[in-house]
Amino acid sequence: MTPSRLALRFTPDGGCTRMHVLAQEPPWRAIRAFQNSQDQALVHLHNVSGGVLAGDSLYLSIEAAPSARVQVTSVGATRIYRRGAGRPAACLSTSIQVGEGALLEYLPDAVIPFAGSRFTQSTVVSLGRNAGFIGWETIAAGRIASGEAFAFDLFHSECSIRCDIRLLALERYSMIPAQRAPESIARWGRFRYSATLYICHTGVAQTRWRELESRLNEITMFQTSACARWGVSSLVANGLVVRGLALEAHQIAAALQTFWAHGKQEIWGEPAVPPRKIN
Repeated sequence: MTPSRLALRFTPDGGCTRMHVLAQEPPWRAIRAFQNSQDQALVHLHNVSGGVLAGDSLYLSIEAAPSARVQVTSVGATRIYRRGAGRPAACLSTSIQVGEGALLEYLPDAVIPFAGSRFTQSTVVSLGRNAGFIGWETIAAGRIASGEAFAFDLFHSECSIRCDIRLLALERYSMIPAQRAPESIARWGRFRYSATLYICHTGVAQTRWRELESRLNEITMFQTSACARWGVSSLVANGLVVRGLALEAHQIAAALQTFWAHGKQEIWGEPAVPPRKIN
């Protein structure tokens, strides 16, 4: 299948941020930018195919120019459909660049790998001076209500976050349920949803990140139960990562909102504004 690209660039314009669509090829579609209460350009990403099909090669590029303020979300969950016989795995490559003094929040809905699907994804985040990035990902074990937990064939993921030439975070893993018992896959145990949240700002001293790590770990005591597990760790510099596992999707969503709200208030002095969804 021909690779499909969506390339977006955001630039400040007076008191708001404008979106420029540099490339938009099916099945990608970027709904027009709205302005939220924090003067961010709020953009909804949409896949008109309804999900990711076997053989899809999708490329997403998001650039926030210096001083831009951007919030990117999805219209709904990303569904990874079953791979037909002889079809290659679907793949998604995402590049995010945040310029000097800019803030970009990347807050998509969950990724749901269907039974028999094969999917690989890679995400590269590059941060300029005094730049901020907040990004989360939620992964379901499959279509839980349909009894498809860990019924996918392959889910491979790579993610890196860099500031100038310094590597701040690097993550790489593969889940192949046929090769390992479901309860041992990526340490999911009996849980069915996994979440990762990065909060980064290249203009904030490491001591503040350690202080925030300590405060957020206090919050994990209220979020952790028989139904969920959470932990927080500061990065080598310029940020921290929050990770969680839960039995239900709503438990993941509620906790992510809590950690995001505390982190944004502490680092930016602003409340977290959930992205308004559209139909």
